[in-house]
Amino acid sequence: MVAIGMIERLPTAVSRIKLLNLMRLSSPALPVGAYAYSQGLEAAIDEGIVVDADSAEKWLREVFEFGFAQLDVPVLKRLHSSWLHEDHEAVLYWNRFLLASRETKELVTEERQIGAAMRRLLVSLDVQQPDIWTDEKPGFCCQFALAGCAWGIDVDELATAFAFAWIENQVGVATKLIPLGQSAAQRILGELLPNVIDAVEMDLGDEDVGQSLPGLGILSSWHETQPARLFRS
Repeated sequence: MVAIGMIERLPTAVSRIKLLNLMRLSSPALPVGAYAYSQGLEAAIDEGIVVDADSAEKWLREVFEFGFAQLDVPVLKRLHSSWLHEDHEAVLYWNRFLLASRETKELVTEERQIGAAMRRLLVSLDVQQPDIWTDEKPGFCCQFALAGCAWGIDVDELATAFAFAWIENQVGVATKLIPLGQSAAQRILGELLPNVIDAVEMDLGDEDVGQSLPGLGILSSWHETQPARLFRS
């Protein structure tokens, strides 16, 4: 017979496990190689567009608001719902949609490579998925959404961690390359937290999902032939 006190603790224990899994997903220690990519920021620093903490914050805010918040976050939510309802056609559709929205070879490769690493990690953690991948490969966003479903994480909490992890990685790039001090990096993180909340709460229709960042696309293309590079994108 289970003790009453133990029963009372069960919901709390389950919620804490979900929180810990959410923290694991958003941790820079997640072994998928995201730290190796700058998503065009390295090229922006090389071209003198981003030179200090203020210009780094401006760059990250604009790329996040007009790119990540308009594309990645709403696609993550749709992928989470698709996995949850076992709608594999929708999973394939939104995975293709996101890959097609990546504007350069480097950005497409990044999504696929990190996605492949995430898939291997989930398999090693006994998170299985149906064999729906034939002529295409799942991207990182797709596998991140699958992990959230498998571990029972609420979609808004998952999207919050997803967005914060992106910002934290980008701030890490700026910290290494400008370089920034740790205090300046933390200030930028703090300034961008309200943008994360706004992105998660945004309710876009399917026809409104997408981004148009020609400057980022150009810089990402230039990065492909940049002579000295620390990051892969």
